[in-house]
Order: sequence, then structure tokens, then C-alpha cells
Amino acid sequence: MNKEQFTNYLQHPESLNESSLPELTELVGRFPYCQSARMLLTLNLFREKNVLYNASLQTTAIYLANRRSLKQKIDQLEKMSRRQAESSAPAEAGLQDSGDSGTDGQTAKTKWELLDEFIKNEPSITRSKGSFFSATEASRQSIVDQENIVSETLAKIYYDQKHYEKAISIYEKLSLKYPEKSIYFAALLEEAKNKLKS
Repeated sequence: MNKEQFTNYLQHPESLNESSLPELTELVGRFPYCQSARMLLTLNLFREKNVLYNASLQTTAIYLANRRSLKQKIDQLEKMSRRQAESSAPAEAGLQDSGDSGTDGQTAKTKWELLDEFIKNEPSITRSKGSFFSATEASRQSIVDQENIVSETLAKIYYDQKHYEKAISIYEKLSLKYPEKSIYFAALLEEAKNKLKS
């Protein structure tokens, strides 16, 4: 590879092709610290969709002082190849029969347009705003009686704490809920009522 070819590849990376790949590989082998040669080799591997591209990209990123220039050049090559694919798809579709295979060119174009639109809009998932924790509200809720909590243990606690009205209410609910034990709950109910009166 001569100086003019090398300069031409730097200015026009889209001109990299299958024949430039061995030349750049040899150049990087001889001058491993040459950033420009490494960048061109990576771009060439990208253009040729070579399996060594990812490994070369990682290595080149280490050697480059300015990785942004490499990214910009890769993006330019990608846009160019996308435009070429879009322009060739309708031409290929026109050459095919008038069957449903002609829609493949339109579908490919639509996919790229959708992808570009998606990237431009930068969609994001928003989380619903939860209510801020309030200690005052939590303490208020903790002292509110839960009507659906009915147990003999809770009634006994209320009775022991001299909250006889609450104990009576729970004993009444328990006698309705468990009719087979209504005599037992009736005795406890009577005891709580007597304590309330005294």
C-alpha cells in the first residue's frame, strides 16, 4: 500500500473493500502503534462484516486517543450502507414478479424509518409516582380499628386493656361467625358487659 492509497482510505473509508483488508492487516502488523492504520483496519472489517470486527474494535479503542472519531466514521459507514440497502431494495422489488415479494423492499424501508423515528423520539418508561411516606399518616392508620379483624385473642387483649366496648363488639361478631361456640362467647360477652357497667 502506498501513501496515496492510505490517504485516500483515510479521507474516504467507504472505498475500503475486500482487497484492502490484507494490506491493512499487514500494515498494522508492521506498525502496531499506528492509530490511523488500526482505525482503517477496524473500519474495513466493519464494512466487510468480518467476524474479527468486534475483537479489532476493542483493541483499536485501546490504542486510539480519540475514540469519538472512530465512532463517527463507523456511523457514517453504517448510514451509507443503509442508504445503499434502501435504494437497492425498491430496484430489486421492481425486478421481481408482481407477487407479494415486492413488498419486502417496502418493509425494509419501513423498518429503517421506524428505527430512526424510535431513536429520534428517545422513548422512556416512566414510573408511577408513589406517595411519599408520612409518619403522621402511618400512625393515624395504625390506630384505626380494622372491622374485619375478628379473633378471640384480640378480644381478650381488648378485655385485658379494659377496652370493654371493643371486646364486646368482637365477641358479638365471633358468636355469629361460630354458632357452635355461641354459648361460650355469650358467657364472655356477659362478663365484658358486667365489667363495662361497673
